[in-house]
Amino acid sequence: MGLSEDGPTYAIYHEVPFVGLGVFALTGSSKLLPHEIQLQYNLLLKWSTDLDQSEQRVQMEHKEVDGDDFSDITLRLFKLSDIDDFMVWATDDEASRFCSWETFSSKESTMEYIVNVIIPHSWFRAICLNGRPIGSISVTPNESSKYMCRAEIGYVIGSKYWGKGIVTRAVKMVANTIFVEWPHLERLEALVNDDNPGSQRVLEKAGFQREGVLRRYVIMKGRTRDMVIFSLLSTDHRLD
Repeated sequence: MGLSEDGPTYAIYHEVPFVGLGVFALTGSSKLLPHEIQLQYNLLLKWSTDLDQSEQRVQMEHKEVDGDDFSDITLRLFKLSDIDDFMVWATDDEASRFCSWETFSSKESTMEYIVNVIIPHSWFRAICLNGRPIGSISVTPNESSKYMCRAEIGYVIGSKYWGKGIVTRAVKMVANTIFVEWPHLERLEALVNDDNPGSQRVLEKAGFQREGVLRRYVIMKGRTRDMVIFSLLSTDHRLD
């Protein structure tokens, strides 16, 4: 899985917040037509807005983050009402450069991705600054029972927030909780493009160990790439 300049990309178990909608409950295997996606989006967005109207109002009135205050970093589940914030980095060519997915070009395709990929995912969180999503971080479990002791972390953040230490803090937050949430997990690993030093620094600052280079390991965006592999074990010392 590729990383953006400040990190890799998606994955995660999601306690789907829309299961109470019966016929409109979503599954990972569903492949919806554009008009069906639009219908679900409209209904779910209205439900989400009505459910936490006060929170939505705060987001709508949110102003640009002041100066150098990047201290209020939190992680939370995604909602369909996050689509506009999500599109800020999903349409950012710099942010997607090292990701496995292509830059999104429309709100419809972005919405389909949220519905069919993010919501059903095992563990996927929004990286929030002052309560507003500016990126994402995920942990993808290995599907084989033989390798269930390991999982892969991925992340991406809008390029305007690179170099602020935000992703490093988010990775540390995940590292400090995922082994508790998943007691069977013993190894958290990350694969980073060898020409992506920003993400490599993120992982090193978060306490991950660089294990080596996997030469010609993956074809990404039409090019065979070398990947650097990092790992953090459940028994490793955690950095604050």
